[in-house]
Amino acid sequence: MDTKTYDVVLIGYGPVGALLANMLGRDGISVLAVDRMGDIYDKPRAINIDHEVMRALQSIGLADEIEPKTISHPGTDFIGINDRLIKVFEPPVKPYPLHWPPNLMFIQPEFEPVLREGAERFSCVTVMLNTTFLELTQDGDGVDVAFEQNGIKSVARAKYVIGCDGGTSGVRKLLGVKQDSLDFDEWWTVIDAWQKKPTPLPRRTTQYCRPDGPATYVVGPKTLRRWEIKLMPGETPEDFADDDHVRKRLSAYVDPDAIDLWRVATYRFHALVAHQWQVGRVFLAGDAAHQMPPFMAQGLCSGVRDVVNLSWKLNGVLRGKFDPSLLGSYEVERKPHIRQLVATAKQLGEIIGELDVEKARKRDAALGDELDSGRAVTLRQRLIPDLEQGILARDVDGHLALATGTLFPQPEVRTAKLPSVLLDDIVGEKFLIVTRGSPNIRLLDDDIGYIVLHLLSPEAIPSRDGEFIDLTGTLSAWMEKYQAQVAVIRPDKYVFGIASSSDDLSALLRQLRDQVPTAAQNHALISTRIAR
Repeated sequence: MDTKTYDVVLIGYGPVGALLANMLGRDGISVLAVDRMGDIYDKPRAINIDHEVMRALQSIGLADEIEPKTISHPGTDFIGINDRLIKVFEPPVKPYPLHWPPNLMFIQPEFEPVLREGAERFSCVTVMLNTTFLELTQDGDGVDVAFEQNGIKSVARAKYVIGCDGGTSGVRKLLGVKQDSLDFDEWWTVIDAWQKKPTPLPRRTTQYCRPDGPATYVVGPKTLRRWEIKLMPGETPEDFADDDHVRKRLSAYVDPDAIDLWRVATYRFHALVAHQWQVGRVFLAGDAAHQMPPFMAQGLCSGVRDVVNLSWKLNGVLRGKFDPSLLGSYEVERKPHIRQLVATAKQLGEIIGELDVEKARKRDAALGDELDSGRAVTLRQRLIPDLEQGILARDVDGHLALATGTLFPQPEVRTAKLPSVLLDDIVGEKFLIVTRGSPNIRLLDDDIGYIVLHLLSPEAIPSRDGEFIDLTGTLSAWMEKYQAQVAVIRPDKYVFGIASSSDDLSALLRQLRDQVPTAAQNHALISTRIAR
């Protein structure tokens, strides 16, 4: 049996796996992606993406194709007992910090084909559908992955394997990786329908926080509408296999005759995080690594953050630029982030799903007071945690430095050659140093590699390569907010740290050099040990 060799094998070719295939294909990494299904699932599952997803799509040249298929999220109202408004999430206003609308609604069966067709641009990406993952064995140099397609077994050899195979991940189970439960376990039915005639419905996403029938209503693109309904005591998942029961339950929120049912699926919503995200040369990403209730609409978004974090590290390691030990930072960075996000989603689920009337009245009073007094968080993106672990600058006491771990803005900019371009399109997937003005900066003699750009004042005219002006003001305002003269940005667009002088920048870059082990550094260390 011939064994074909790849840099990376992806198990699971849903949206997370397909996005990673595009990222690695863009970078010239040889990829085999396998999936047990013969085509995409033809019904909606995820319905919300955010500006980080759009930024990732931009990095692979697909954002402009996806955006027309989306609508901006209209905001969310939480309705308590007696229709009291107890919490809101308002849509942000322009200019958006990452250029793209912070939250967008989409139809997954329209979204996934764009990703899969995008991967076809890269000759280094091979896709096998209708293929069952069987097992894997790994050694110090790689991983052998066994599959079966049409009754024929085969083996592929890879340097690394990524399990993107969903909540029931066969990769996770084969590795023996357990999951931590954050104690959320509820049955909900998700109903997707097409609105076929005018009927009174909220114009915004609505969380019905009613003890007699907790539910969520979501406004999707076109006439797609979604309801998520909590199963009440005495109901069973089997009840929702009956369309009459579904329509009866929906009648509390919509005229059932005004819609055509598209999908009815009953789920047990979980809050789970895998104990380990890396076992040797095998990694978990997306739902294989974590599952959360949908009340933050961050399931797919979190999977995208996983592969954005992992892709630049894999690229650097596979190209021989970074030492393989860098890959250990993936779990270090992503796991605490996702635990915070899952906990927040769980908290929102508990707000929405409370069945005890007296507890719900106390909830309404507390949240209503927060909202009325202006103390409530009304921008959903503020509930998304910053990066707090891993490759980040720290002060002399070991604490995170100012602005570290936040997402760097992406304005529309003007350069000496381009009247309008998005900042990321200049930078690509490299480390970035941005200065205000054109100060003399000293780079260390290391192998990390940087792009250096100089932010000019708005009235200036860029005349040299590397100079630009901010056409939106978002980056200028960000630099002013943090009193930053220099910012160092990671390839995944998180801020490594900021500096106020050349000396501070040198110290910052020394920290970065210490935290990002290059292959050359490791070779020098080994050579020194041998010499001794």
